[in-house]
Amino acid sequence: MSKLFDKLFSMKVAVALMLIFAIAIGTATFIENDYGTQTARALVYNAKWFEVLLFYFSATILYNIFRYRMYRREKWGQLTLHIAFLLVAVGSLVTRYEGYEGIQHIRQGQTSQSMVSDVMMLNVALKDHKKISEYTRPLYLSSMTKNHLSDTLELDGKKVKLELLRYLPAARQVVLPDPKGKGVLELKVAAGAQGENLLLPEGGEKDMGSFLLSFEGRRSSVKPTLYVRNKDGNLTLETPVAMQTLNMTDRTGGRIAPGVHPFQARQLYTFAGNSIVLRQFIPHGKIAWQNTALKPGGRTPQMLEMKVSHNGESKIVHLLGYRAQPGTPVIVNFPDIGVKLSYGAKIIPLPFGIRLDRFELERYPGSMSPASYSSYVTVIDKEKNVTMPYHIYMNHVLDYRGFRFFQSSYDMDEKGTVLSVNHDPGTLITYLGYLLIAIGFLWSYLSPKGRFQALRRKLRKLEQPVAALMVTGLLLLGGSPLQAASIDASSLSPKELKTIRGISPEHALNFGTLVVQDNGGRMKPVDTLAHEVLSKISRKNELLGMSADQVFLGMIIEPQVYQKLKMIKIAHPLIAKKLGLPKTARYASYNDFFDKKKGTYLLQEDVLKASRKKAAERNQYDKELLKADERLNITYMIFQGSLLRIFPKPGDKNHTWYSPLDAMKKFPPKEGKLVQLLTANYFRNVEQGIATQKWEKADKALGVIKKYQYFYGGEIIPSQKHIAFEIAYNKFNIFNRLVPVYLLAGLLLLVLAFIHIIRPAFSLKWPVRITMAVLILAFAAHTVGLGLRWYIAGHAPWSNAYESILYISWATVLAGFVFSKRSPLTMAATSILAGIFLFVAHLNWLDPQITNLVPVLQSYWLMVHVAVITASYGFLGLGALLGMLVLVLFIIRGKGGNPNIDRAIKELTIINEMTLLIGLGLITVGNFLGGVWANESWGRYWSWDPKETWAAVTILVYAAVVHMRFVPKLRGIYAFNVAAVLAYSSVIMTYFGVNYYLSGMHSYAAGDPVPIPGWVWPAIASVFALILLAARNRKIS
Repeated sequence: MSKLFDKLFSMKVAVALMLIFAIAIGTATFIENDYGTQTARALVYNAKWFEVLLFYFSATILYNIFRYRMYRREKWGQLTLHIAFLLVAVGSLVTRYEGYEGIQHIRQGQTSQSMVSDVMMLNVALKDHKKISEYTRPLYLSSMTKNHLSDTLELDGKKVKLELLRYLPAARQVVLPDPKGKGVLELKVAAGAQGENLLLPEGGEKDMGSFLLSFEGRRSSVKPTLYVRNKDGNLTLETPVAMQTLNMTDRTGGRIAPGVHPFQARQLYTFAGNSIVLRQFIPHGKIAWQNTALKPGGRTPQMLEMKVSHNGESKIVHLLGYRAQPGTPVIVNFPDIGVKLSYGAKIIPLPFGIRLDRFELERYPGSMSPASYSSYVTVIDKEKNVTMPYHIYMNHVLDYRGFRFFQSSYDMDEKGTVLSVNHDPGTLITYLGYLLIAIGFLWSYLSPKGRFQALRRKLRKLEQPVAALMVTGLLLLGGSPLQAASIDASSLSPKELKTIRGISPEHALNFGTLVVQDNGGRMKPVDTLAHEVLSKISRKNELLGMSADQVFLGMIIEPQVYQKLKMIKIAHPLIAKKLGLPKTARYASYNDFFDKKKGTYLLQEDVLKASRKKAAERNQYDKELLKADERLNITYMIFQGSLLRIFPKPGDKNHTWYSPLDAMKKFPPKEGKLVQLLTANYFRNVEQGIATQKWEKADKALGVIKKYQYFYGGEIIPSQKHIAFEIAYNKFNIFNRLVPVYLLAGLLLLVLAFIHIIRPAFSLKWPVRITMAVLILAFAAHTVGLGLRWYIAGHAPWSNAYESILYISWATVLAGFVFSKRSPLTMAATSILAGIFLFVAHLNWLDPQITNLVPVLQSYWLMVHVAVITASYGFLGLGALLGMLVLVLFIIRGKGGNPNIDRAIKELTIINEMTLLIGLGLITVGNFLGGVWANESWGRYWSWDPKETWAAVTILVYAAVVHMRFVPKLRGIYAFNVAAVLAYSSVIMTYFGVNYYLSGMHSYAAGDPVPIPGWVWPAIASVFALILLAARNRKIS
């Protein structure tokens, strides 16, 4: 029996379960993306087999706690860690079976004492002459596979059988041709509210609330009946009220009196706030339900086709349901029992009420983007005799009697709020598990008997640290771009060139300190705007020896000159050809984009075609074409001055700032005239400064504009210190400058390592010290850059893709310093990896612009959660690169081996395992800190969002990697390093794949996914080629 248990709960099984678990939940994210959340829950997250897998995995952890005697004192760190995961599993189990969530919608001044469930329910009520029995069942239905539902309900011995015949996630009624069918009217009807599409069969009627619409069906004795007849294909409308008519083809109107009239298609009939349009009449057809999408969403209902049977009699009903809305009941009557069915959300009563006293929405200055929104509510609990006011806002949740209310959304008129409600008794258990996970990892790292300290001692026993060659490190740099082509100024005359260069650098710097408001409402110096637009247009930080401020001001003052200058980046030979330029041209002038005779836009037709294509269908020409079009439009906006939003509107509650032209149009006449005078005075003095090189008057005119800004908008203008720091940040361009430093330092260490392997007597002492000093200075500059960005933005610098890559690069270097004491090669790998990360950050598909945060990100949990989890990517990335180094060393060692190389392989493998252990700890703690953030922000700690799910996949994959040493066939050095390389694919998917290919709360994808870059497939092939080549020499003592 003991041997059977050893096999059933072995470490081999545990590793397999981790990988199966990872594959299952990773697959579920793709199912959710294509088929919807409900399908993912039906097939994976809420499926019985998934529960069995979780139970088996938990049992395996528990069994191995005793098998490896983790209760011994020297293993208490590992014991704490494994018990923590069991607690998280128990907490999740309690949440799964005892917790529930939903939404509560409250209008201002009203009180709500109920919530609407988040899960779609099948609600059934049985009723006879004496009793009523209610039945509710949550349904997780799949639009990917066939669904099975068969229940038999009983009331006083009377049995009713329910069978699901068909499920449509996005159902719509259509008319199918049927020679034997009856006539069908296709109508658009509005009864005092939003219109609805209606299919009305001959012999049927529809109660619209204020009137009855009948197509040769019954009439009403209590409300007006609009009665439609079909006589040999000719339709008539009998109306008891007068109606207004409007022909929708020729827009002619009319009026009809009560009586019988021809019922004409495409004619609008209106009366008493109601309207009817006959779209078409189908003489012979049948109404059927069809599916219109793979996943539910929007205004299209989900539909269940149910078979209801009793005493041998069966009836077919169609139940329509919308998420977060109670279903519309359908009643089926049998002789001795009635059945009421509905499909939709369930209304859950609360033991207290919530009254909305006031809803507030704040926007960023000059923007419609919400800065925050909140609800002032009062808890009214008559049972406990409590009346408690409370302020609910993002990241500030109301906790009361086991329920959590958090700000979710709001009504468009800003007079109603939508609160998400969560009741979860498993949260505290899970939180305890999270805390013990952090303690367990730390304890394991510090414990003298733990794996981490054992590896550290093992590393010390090596005679001397050695470095190894990494030829593929050079290959990683092979993709570095060439220097950008220089700007050709030959299209300008010497006089024109002198004119645009005539702007004083000192005055341009002064102009750069002027405050401007961007479209997102962020207040920043013009210097930042100038750098952003010049980088966007030309991919440069300066032009013809002029600063970004000089260029930006020059484009406003001398647009006719800059229109001739070839400064707009084009990156496709076909674009150059369309513009009449040489195929090798890399820049075009503004004028080049327009026909010189007709003035028409040369790329207009191609741009329209490209913009209509789905993202996945666009080829390289389409993508570069749209980028060129964007650059052209930005250039035009600079020439027009519309980006220069420097004038605050007096008395504006939203603190909106306007460009000079817009201010002249939208300001009151007096203020508009003042803006005109200030703008004309400044531009005139700049032109005079260019001509005379005397800039006192221009400086003075600029000072007057600054005074205007402070007088009308001083309360939102950043401090002078803030502006100075932001300009310094722009000037030094720290992160871009660090790319060659990191790459060259890493390359140098690799070259020295090569020399050391060829000639072991070659000393690395001083070369390594000098290179390390350079890297320390670079790391210090990197840290200062992040600190500056933090200060400028007002939030931690890891809130978007660009910032997080900067931080991952920083964490990578930090990881290198931690492990490079005895291995210069580790620092070489670290430096190269950091350089690559920074290089990727400055590719043109990542936006370095500093932006305001959306409300949910305005939390200290953002700083803690994102900082920890993104730092883990640096450690895990270092592990992957060290693994690749080891594989290269396997290739060059030969089958006979080499003592120096073999020692390097062992050294790097030990460092690699230590790196992965820290990376695993960071990503695990970081992911669970994200759960705490989620719970504090929107009331639930886990929701199977693709980002958190793929972070869990990464945790499981790396947990499997570090446990491979317990599986005899996976215990080797080669297998471990191969796993370390391949495992990083889960990190790449977590960071890039989820962001751009899956939809979710953390995703940047909207609609169609971004096409996979062409270099990805050769990179994958190269990795597998490396693995195969190394496999020949994998045997090492």
